[in-house]
Amino acid sequence: MTAEKAIMGLDIGSSWVRAAVGTISKDGMLTVESLCERESAGVHNGIVVNAEQTFKTIRSVIQEAQLQAGIEVASCSVGIGGNTVKSYQSEGVTGISAKGQEITKSDIYKSLEVARTLNLEPDSSIIHTLVQDFTVDGRRGIKDPENMTGHRLESNALIVTASANNCANIKKIVNKAGIENVHIVSSVLSDAESVLSLDDKEMGTILINVGSDCTNLIAYHNGSPQFVGAVNMGSSDITNDIAVITNKPRQIVEELKCQYGSCYVANVKDSEEVIIPKVSGLPAIKMPRKEFAKMIEPKMAEIFAYLITGVNPKVMERPFGGGVVLTGGGALLSGITDLVSEMLNMQVRIGFPEMITGLDRSYIGPAYTTILGLLKSEAKRGAYQSVKGEPVQSASKNRNGLFHKIGNFFKTVV
Repeated sequence: MTAEKAIMGLDIGSSWVRAAVGTISKDGMLTVESLCERESAGVHNGIVVNAEQTFKTIRSVIQEAQLQAGIEVASCSVGIGGNTVKSYQSEGVTGISAKGQEITKSDIYKSLEVARTLNLEPDSSIIHTLVQDFTVDGRRGIKDPENMTGHRLESNALIVTASANNCANIKKIVNKAGIENVHIVSSVLSDAESVLSLDDKEMGTILINVGSDCTNLIAYHNGSPQFVGAVNMGSSDITNDIAVITNKPRQIVEELKCQYGSCYVANVKDSEEVIIPKVSGLPAIKMPRKEFAKMIEPKMAEIFAYLITGVNPKVMERPFGGGVVLTGGGALLSGITDLVSEMLNMQVRIGFPEMITGLDRSYIGPAYTTILGLLKSEAKRGAYQSVKGEPVQSASKNRNGLFHKIGNFFKTVV
């Protein structure tokens, strides 16, 4: 039987925690073995605010995902978002001293290490060094300088950072949930892995994930990322506003928002109505659906306005032939593409993850782009390890071995 490698993606959001287990065959094919989700607890704006609640949820999801797959996993990629994730443009320069001035991998690594020497903000650590391009003796726009001849090598990179304390907390919690090796990944970078094609990145595309209480953005130009950022506002802020205005419980308002809400008033017909049901003795409310939309549009517009304002102005000056791609559960709100298109004067579409072998089609939706992207990111990391000759865990579908450890899982405490 062909040897397989076991991998996992873990998306710890404020509304949902999702875990996906996959295997990579010897010929490099990724197969999804299971995908499980639980309502989240203990996470707000991408930050762990209650370690015990977060641990219980994560442990439950990880256990179920491994049980369904029949695979024990020791390594996973965990997504992180929110406004503690920031990006910085940086350059690294190194001289070429080898005989014949031929550039080697070692020279490339040296230039990138120089690019990583930033004066970081307190409680910040680097989670990604994303190569954009290189310059050799003044020749710009070089994608791969290895084996080229030159005297001076400059690397242009996007350095992505996150809260060091939050990353440490997440790693500790996931470790206690039974996963030994934890790799922190920008969640919106995983979205791009799941949704954007090479052509999208080359043409220039802005990808935005509208989550529950965070909205994350990544911008691509000429095939490489130019900016990563976020605002701590999302679809739950809209729900909260409506709940206050109507004096109704959040759960009911959330259901009405998903079913009847629109964030573009111009699309709503005058004849349409919404009935907010009677709750706890409070009378039912009957209103035009257009009035309901007027509670939603301003807040959604505010979220995108804050998000785009935070983007480096030089980045926004560049052409984005691929337009804007929206993902995340909030991207399913009616009228969102029209609103964003009007605000940014760009073409806008909803992003759906690519199909992966073994994946149930019910998961091919904007809400699952992050978890599937994390699984693909972990698969790429595993492939890189294999190229370097590093050991990667084999996928053993021995359910007896998995069940033997279940008792220990339940005994673990924070």
